[in-house]
Amino acid sequence: MSRPVLELDLLRTLVIGVQSGSFAGASARIGRTQSAVSLQMKKLEEALGVGLFEKRGRLLALTPAGERLYDYAQRLLQLQEEAVDAVRGAGLTGQVKFGLSVDFENTWLPEMLARFSRSHPGVSVEIVMERNSTLSAQVDRGAIDIALLFGGTAARQSQRLARTDMIWIGPRGYAPRPDEPLPLLLLERPCVFREAAIAALDEAGIKWRVAVTSPTQGGLWAAARAGMGITVRTEISMPPELADLGKPMRLPALPHVELRLLRAARDRGTAIDRLEQAIVEVLKENLGGRGLDVGGGVPAAFRLS
Repeated sequence: MSRPVLELDLLRTLVIGVQSGSFAGASARIGRTQSAVSLQMKKLEEALGVGLFEKRGRLLALTPAGERLYDYAQRLLQLQEEAVDAVRGAGLTGQVKFGLSVDFENTWLPEMLARFSRSHPGVSVEIVMERNSTLSAQVDRGAIDIALLFGGTAARQSQRLARTDMIWIGPRGYAPRPDEPLPLLLLERPCVFREAAIAALDEAGIKWRVAVTSPTQGGLWAAARAGMGITVRTEISMPPELADLGKPMRLPALPHVELRLLRAARDRGTAIDRLEQAIVEVLKENLGGRGLDVGGGVPAAFRLS
């Protein structure tokens, strides 16, 4: 019995469908009807001769075979991207100074940048990992070519890539004393997350105090793990051992924050354009329609529509 040849388009639809949380979400992202997406998945099952999905009420879940294929599909699609980038970038040269928000320090983005460097060996990429406010100022001065950060102003040369929620973050099961002001863990000013936290608590009439002021995000996470208080960031940067405490603690809603790609006001080279394209593509893949999906596992179930 000959082995079937897996079509990358089918594998891509599978990955996008799982990451989007529904076939309807996948159809919107790949520009096909929901019925066409369903037919693609049926074709994939027929080619392999195994079931990839199972119904759980109105939800679908991946079978054990589906989960294994999902893992391989991600790896195959990544290899394809690396092959294309390696061929296109073989003769590309230049220098790029890229600013990266500390919120992305422990996510999928640093690995993507490493892949870009391997695929474009003639391009020198210098990464500056800093606070959002610092990166914004450096782009204004022309010290950084492009920067990926939260906040910033739409008046600059920038592209809004996503909009996501700010959340209250702290240790699981955290319960401050009811007779004391809420202890906050905040970055030094200026900080859009600091301002949002204080404004939300003041508007809700909740007493608060600054328990820790840190110059780095790592300091906030260390203080949160130690149970010294709660902080405000996004789900993208939240360490797995911490949790969203907004609902359990009945804390006020926080505003959205925009993820932007800022550009220095000067002539751009091909190397900068190519890196920017790679960044935008990987963000679209990982953030998806929800603006919060950073990968790392298969959802237990997703909707049929």
